Amino acid sequence: MHTPDFAAEKSTTVRPLAGSASPGSHWIVEHCPRLAALVLAELFVAPRNRVKPFELPVGATTEMLHAGKHIVPVHLVGEGPLVVLLHDWQGGSSQLSRLAQGLANAGLRAAVFDMPAHGTSPGLTSDLAEFLDVAAEVSAQLGSVQALVGHGLGGLTALLCAARIPSLSSVVAIAPVPSFEFAVRQFSKNYGAQGSAQELLMRRLERRVGLSRRDASLAEVTPATPTLIVHDVLDRSVPVRASRLAAASWRNARLMETCGLGHQRILNAPPVIHFIGNFLRGFPPPPVC
Repeated sequence: MHTPDFAAEKSTTVRPLAGSASPGSHWIVEHCPRLAALVLAELFVAPRNRVKPFELPVGATTEMLHAGKHIVPVHLVGEGPLVVLLHDWQGGSSQLSRLAQGLANAGLRAAVFDMPAHGTSPGLTSDLAEFLDVAAEVSAQLGSVQALVGHGLGGLTALLCAARIPSLSSVVAIAPVPSFEFAVRQFSKNYGAQGSAQELLMRRLERRVGLSRRDASLAEVTPATPTLIVHDVLDRSVPVRASRLAAASWRNARLMETCGLGHQRILNAPPVIHFIGNFLRGFPPPPVC
């Protein structure tokens, strides 16, 4: 069976840098590629933006949970089957507030929190491996989680994390990042790191984060639970192509496409929130032990 190519032109050989750097590359990338990979790897795992804090709506509660070395304030909105929401890289729980309230209005209980080094959570660095660990540990401590809903890197996290939570009834990924490699390539463009320089950075990040590019790709995921992918055709951050490939190749997947909402406004669109709520309510909650 042919595996969809979510991250084309994968390279496994590092060639000499001569002639491989783009015209706009930084001097250190062109002349000291290994040093550049070291520096860029540290920049890659350091979020540069912080969103505003989550504002608790009336009736919401907060639980303090432990996730490894982190203490995570988890905000719970609504009553009903539990759904855990995961924000994007350089995002935060406040970006998911309307979605959380919409799911609460649909008879669900939404849990939102800030990943390390995001929102109001302390820390300077984070990465996909930490997103996966924190999401799994928070979900385990909250108890019987019906579904995961993630946006961007949180969408990739939800899809990868689904295998760690066998009790899940469904998963929703909103404009999911297609792979760890895709994220590295997009980041590399900002510094003109192409060709062998980009491969050096990719290899260093695989070692630093503790994830291989193969293990962190939608091309290697086969969801066992019903899955909904929501993506805007004009998303300039994450192209819709990868979501289309995923939905076409996964047995239990559905794709909802929007037009004109981009990567961020899609989170607040009432039709999208309504559709996600209906999808999640279409599956019974997992049994309570």
